[in-house]
Amino acid sequence: MRDIGPQYQRDDEFTRRMRRHQSWYRARVLRVAYGTGPSPSSRTPYGKMLTEVAASRGLNFLTADIFQLARQRVAAGTGAVDEFRLMRNMLSSQPMAFNLFGEVALNHDAATEMVRALWGAHVKRVTDVRFEWAPQPADEYLDDRTAFDVFVEYEGDGGHAGFIGIEVKLTEPFSQRRYDKPSYRRWMTPDSPWRVASHEAVADIEHNQLWRDHLLAWSLLQHPSRRFRSGHLSVVFHPEDHRCRAVVDRYRTFLRSHATFSAFDLSQVISAWRPFAGEWLQTFAERYLALDTNDQQPKAT
Repeated sequence: MRDIGPQYQRDDEFTRRMRRHQSWYRARVLRVAYGTGPSPSSRTPYGKMLTEVAASRGLNFLTADIFQLARQRVAAGTGAVDEFRLMRNMLSSQPMAFNLFGEVALNHDAATEMVRALWGAHVKRVTDVRFEWAPQPADEYLDDRTAFDVFVEYEGDGGHAGFIGIEVKLTEPFSQRRYDKPSYRRWMTPDSPWRVASHEAVADIEHNQLWRDHLLAWSLLQHPSRRFRSGHLSVVFHPEDHRCRAVVDRYRTFLRSHATFSAFDLSQVISAWRPFAGEWLQTFAERYLALDTNDQQPKAT
């Protein structure tokens, strides 16, 4: 039976458990050796990392079709897709985004039912799903590299186009830098979703990434082309990530309207999708939610 491999000693409790579970899953379910990381030049062994050989087999993904989808996105060569992290880091939210939304992208009929179950009956038909996507040209929106982890485009009531821009979180914290500039502030108009009293606080480090993601969604809705008649930002996070939940809850207090913002934990997503999804959803739950599975296993030495 394979070793779960070296762990990082400075994690908070949730990250420690998730890191150990991904290491356990690699060793006991995938049954492959651990690799090095977290970057291509790193030589430090970690239990959460796949080897190059294991990555080439697509083992960071739940199905061969999702792996092929990820390879196609890497080959596109645009956006903030980190190939090494995507293919080899089992603790990263980027492969988790593909594992959760890959089948949505591959089957629009099932996707429509799944998206409606979570985001509402106004979604008549899913028309496209993209990963690591931002509208172009950037200077007509935020004029930076902010992007949605997943972008779901749909046909809504009356045949109009709508979207859900999704931020997917696993263990990574939100951005640890404060970004603020005029190209952001031009969208903070009196009819924007933010309370006037919160216009300064939204840019604080704790909320900055959420604010920019939300700004990107709002700028799409306000763009002169009026391509989208409805849309919003949605955050998907792990139910045991109390740090993320707290940030989301505090961010909500800055909003005068929640019409363009929502948040769901993974247990809510899986519960809503069970009637429409295949076996891959159960595999997803085993990989990302069943953290107690490995608690009784002997620890690596």
